[in-house]
Amino acid sequence: MICAVCNREGRGFGFIPRLARLRGPPEAACSMTCLDTIARWRRTMIDPTPNEITAMEHGGQMGGEYLDSIAKTDLAALSPEQWQTFVEAVITGYCDHLRDLAGRDRGRLDGMAGEVPF
Repeated sequence: MICAVCNREGRGFGFIPRLARLRGPPEAACSMTCLDTIARWRRTMIDPTPNEITAMEHGGQMGGEYLDSIAKTDLAALSPEQWQTFVEAVITGYCDHLRDLAGRDRGRLDGMAGEVPF
């Protein structure tokens, strides 16, 4: 199965809407990060989290670095191969950074587990 968020190979995570009293087909995910994204989509939350904003900035920087490396600034002037590499740099930069941030947050969140009253 393919992850519904980032189109990478699913790794055993999934969202089954009927279990949350929602409608729609089950969706596969590759990670808890992508699973959380699916859950937010299903609840119609569209505002990005601070981690997502930071990951967007990082993905943009990765795309910018690629454009600098080929000395181009006009996206319309990119060849199909250059466009694909640019998009890959942005998306991979975003996904990898978001996973890195989620990994850092995991330790902080696990430390808070004893503070949750329920």
